[in-house]
Amino acid sequence: MTGRVLVLGGSGYIGSRLVRLLREAGYKALSASSRAQPGEDRVRLDTRDGAALAQALQGMDAVVNCVAGDAGAIAEGAATLVHSAATAGCPRIVHLSTMSVYGAVEGRVDEHTAPGPLLGWYDQAKREADKQIAQFATGGGRAVLLRPGCVWGPGSELWVGRVGRWLRAGRLGDLGAAGDGWSNLVHVDDVCIAAIRSLELSLAPGEQRTFNLAAPDSPRWNEYFSDLALALGATPVRRLSARRLQLEGKVAGPALHLLRKAGQRMGRDVAHWPEPVTPGLVALWRRHLHLDARAAARELRLDWTPYPAALQEAAAWFLEQESLARVGARAVASPG
Repeated sequence: MTGRVLVLGGSGYIGSRLVRLLREAGYKALSASSRAQPGEDRVRLDTRDGAALAQALQGMDAVVNCVAGDAGAIAEGAATLVHSAATAGCPRIVHLSTMSVYGAVEGRVDEHTAPGPLLGWYDQAKREADKQIAQFATGGGRAVLLRPGCVWGPGSELWVGRVGRWLRAGRLGDLGAAGDGWSNLVHVDDVCIAAIRSLELSLAPGEQRTFNLAAPDSPRWNEYFSDLALALGATPVRRLSARRLQLEGKVAGPALHLLRKAGQRMGRDVAHWPEPVTPGLVALWRRHLHLDARAAARELRLDWTPYPAALQEAAAWFLEQESLARVGARAVASPG
């Protein structure tokens, strides 16, 4: 199918790339976000404003939900989306969920795996959002849930930018047993292509499909950290003890988080301040959760971006950003 598609969260990392690929594929894609500057192909929209969302969905053949943010934006936004889509007669929702909905479960995980205990507010909000999308299908709509692992590639601040900076600073490296968890990396383009194929997937009214998204050659975290460090020239790769990692996650991490929050409240530019290594990240790097994405490869006809190619793209982007930052710093230091 090609047609009119509204992309919620269209200014974000995944959403902005998806809008571009949709247009290249022949769709008329409208980008919607709370930060958008209104124009012919984009609209500023609070996704918890049901009336405004229903109006934006008028005449749309589908909506792709890429909204991130706090618990309210995720869970309440999904509930509003379901109601607004039904009101506007929009027949299909493609919803970007996350592997986090599986919680503390470990081992190989397919779409039928029962979730483990909750890990925090994020997976709780995402589970609630998934339930809302299921209600859309129960009411006769068509729905696809995509559950990506860690989305990376050029432009990824979460899994390339900050990781690269930690490697540069010696705050990250070989973590030993604490870094033996599976990364479940998936290239941003693969996620976008999965979303586009989900728009084309043959579904009956009232049908919902769910797909995990993770490249089959995604490595363990230790391997990724070492490979990225080598690609960036951030060597030698440090071996961090369990004690050092615990200090980063349980002591330095919370302190840096509070410091950055205080700086933001005072109007300070905290972009270049040290970033916290959170307890949740430390737990993720250890967790042996391995997403099984064979259903997506088969039914959405995905050819995963090979890990070496994705690594090269990610490293090139990081080095380019470093170069631009140095040029900007020199310009500030020598304004004349």
